[in-house]
Amino acid sequence: MKRNSVLKKFDNEIETLFDILYKIKDLLEETNDYELSELGTSFLDQVSEGLQEGDITLEYIREQIKG
Repeated sequence: MKRNSVLKKFDNEIETLFDILYKIKDLLEETNDYELSELGTSFLDQVSEGLQEGDITLEYIREQIKG
């Protein structure tokens, strides 16, 4: 598979991942329970931060795919 194709599929899957994370956050907000709502927001922030600032970031993976 060509690198550009892999990169495009990777980006599509990451977009799907974030869509799901936002759905989880929205689900917890719909409970109208402040604590659950805050947990949803914190969870989304934690995962996002880890993907952007962790040992292995999305950008690092993209760079490895590009070669």
